[in-house]
This record gives sequence, C-alpha cells and structure tokens, in this order.
Amino acid sequence: YTAIRNGASVYDLCPMVKYRITGRDAAAYLNRLTLRDAAKLAVGAVHYTGWTDDDGKLLDDGTLFRHGPEDYLICCQERHLPWFLASAEGFEVEVEEVTDQIAALSLQGPCSATVLQAAGFDVSALKPFRMARFPFGGAEVTVSRTGFTGDLGYELWMGPGQALPLWDHLMQAGAP
Repeated sequence: YTAIRNGASVYDLCPMVKYRITGRDAAAYLNRLTLRDAAKLAVGAVHYTGWTDDDGKLLDDGTLFRHGPEDYLICCQERHLPWFLASAEGFEVEVEEVTDQIAALSLQGPCSATVLQAAGFDVSALKPFRMARFPFGGAEVTVSRTGFTGDLGYELWMGPGQALPLWDHLMQAGAP
C-alpha cells in the first residue's frame, strides 16, 4: 500500500484473461458484446467497458485495446470464451483466447513514470488510455497508460519470455 501510494509498485497481470478479436466485423461484434462503442475507439487507444448476457446481467468488465482497424484485445478477470464465441454468430470475426501468449506487468503509483523513464521507456507524451510500443530485449513491449489504482499507472504487455527480464529491468530502474 505504501509503495503504490507514495512511490511505485509492480504487479504480475499474467493471470488476467486475454482475448484477441479480429476480422472485418470486429467493431460491430464488440458493439453487440460490450457496453461501449468499439468503433469509436481509436487505433492505439484503450477503454474500460463491461459486457452482459442477453438479459442484461453484468458478466464481467475489463479493458478493450484497439491495436489496428480490425484488431482488438480484451483483458478481463474471468474466462468467457463460450459466451464470446456464441455471441460471434453472424459476424465475420475470430475470437481467440491468447492468455498464454501475452504476459503483462502493471507498474502503478505516483513514481511509475519516473521508473519507466529510468528503464528507457519515454512515456512523457503518453496520455491516459493510450498505448505506445517500445523496443526491449530484441522484441517490443506495449505500454498502456492504464491501471486499477486511480493514480498514475501503466501496464506493460509483452511476450511471455520477456516478462522476467522486464521485471528485473524495472527493479534495477527503481521499482520496489
């Protein structure tokens, strides 16, 4: 608590469930599935949303990332693949769980931007609910200015093999 409110703290988000939504009808499908207009979400942007069953019961909430015109990523707490696939009927869209393919770390707290700067990630121009890509370890890390603390925070998205090296790199840059 002290670190996250007065400095910076790193959390492992790898267990969060991740779904890639792609295809010509990706935005239309997500507009049927979620509570916010996915078509209005700019490429490189993120928004918080929820989804319900056909009776309007809230099933879960999470973040929706738009990586390309027809390429989205949902990150949430619970597994929903059967519901997502059933909801895709009639849409030209692919829904794939990619939890094991994407690792994620959350760097939260008022000093999180300073830690990222010290680690070589220039996030000074990154606005809330936007993302940018940075080279790291021969690959890329996507940094989004998102988080769950209500304070300054970032989430770092990468391949599974990059997670521990990036964690160590952040520790050396000053994260507790």
